[in-house]
Amino acid sequence: MSAALPMRPKDLALALLVIGVWGVNFAVIKIGIVGVPPMLLGALRFMLAAFPALLLFKAPRVPLRWYLAYGLTISVGQFAFLFSAIHVGMPSGLASLVLQSQSFFTLLLASWWLHERWHAHQMAGLLLALAGLVLIGVAHGAVVSGDSLPLLGFGLTLLAALSWACGNIVTRLVSHYGPMNQLAFVVWASLFPPLPLLLLTWLAHGSAPFNALVTHMEWLTVVSLLFQVYA
Repeated sequence: MSAALPMRPKDLALALLVIGVWGVNFAVIKIGIVGVPPMLLGALRFMLAAFPALLLFKAPRVPLRWYLAYGLTISVGQFAFLFSAIHVGMPSGLASLVLQSQSFFTLLLASWWLHERWHAHQMAGLLLALAGLVLIGVAHGAVVSGDSLPLLGFGLTLLAALSWACGNIVTRLVSHYGPMNQLAFVVWASLFPPLPLLLLTWLAHGSAPFNALVTHMEWLTVVSLLFQVYA
């Protein structure tokens, strides 16, 4: 077995950039939901993710049901729950941590759905991650009283993580169709989330948010959307 090659400075810089953008993204989400309801923010996010990018990419040859499955899990499910969690008071920094429980859920789903076998180091990682989540919940009052950390926000973030994990399983199943442009797949899958998210917005708030969106959109909302979609 050949030894692992050292990471080049360029690769390290790009990795750190991704970490920075991902971390800042949660604070940006909190800014965005001040101006519009969380579901509407999600719908706008995926509209911009799809257009005009789909004009630049050819849709991979994958059955339509997998585009729909990916859009409903890792897109609608994850972001509807995550945006709602932050909206009801989940601290954005803790949301970014709790959301990483998706790795825990992914291993569980992969074992059950794909019949993948666990290894000792994976089990150790699962237990460590679970202990960390419990400590976060207890330390901030979510498990005990919900005063410091809203219990609803904590639960919604876990559901977002579960949705992300389901999307990971979909991604694994899609890979069976052979090598493809993953960016193109994500772009075309972004066509599906806006409609259910718009419907959820209307069911929860009626037409008022749509009227407000047309008459006056706050510039912070625009900045939030541009960062989430393009950064």
